[in-house]
Amino acid sequence: MTRITLEEPRAAGYPVVKRTALGQTFNGAVLKAEARDRLKRGDDGSMQPIVKSNGKHAQELVVTCLTLPGTTAPVGLGDDEKVPAAGDIVRLILKGKAFGDWIEAKRSLPNGTVAVGDVVTQTTSVAQVYDAQGNASGGEITDQAAVDQARGRGRSVGIYGPLSLRAPKDGSEWAEKAVAAYRSLTRTDAEVSAPAAAPGGYAQDDDDDEPPF
Repeated sequence: MTRITLEEPRAAGYPVVKRTALGQTFNGAVLKAEARDRLKRGDDGSMQPIVKSNGKHAQELVVTCLTLPGTTAPVGLGDDEKVPAAGDIVRLILKGKAFGDWIEAKRSLPNGTVAVGDVVTQTTSVAQVYDAQGNASGGEITDQAAVDQARGRGRSVGIYGPLSLRAPKDGSEWAEKAVAAYRSLTRTDAEVSAPAAAPGGYAQDDDDDEPPF
């Protein structure tokens, strides 16, 4: 007799924006943003919440985005990385200072709230080397050669940069694509698959360097 299982295999999530080098930029149209507990692997191998000194769980923000033109930061799951095409759906995970930067950047938006299609931009500009205990070692680094040298010595290096939020331009085609992608994401029909990437590329006058979003 054919065995019919009730549990469906869990599909992999959308790829995550990586910060692997200085000078990388991610531009995304926000589709949704959800806070969740940060987890670490416990002694028993299970994933457990990270507890701060005040007893509260440390949080991170998962921002699902439609990739916009001009993105050079790679995305990936595990070791599989690539630079996403405009229109690809990805996740931007913000923790620590980056989460705080998001909260601060919201103040510049209408009514201080984030809406579907708002543009988030993050550019990597500084790096920090850490020792085996996770403590910062030395000052901030702004030279990629120094980053490569530290990694060559087996040191752990974190790469960071400023984050901004703004409303999309009036009549932006990418804002419309973001709304369409958001509606696909929020459908309740269980048979609807993940939304397809919006068409990449965009038209632009030769003398116009302004992004179309």
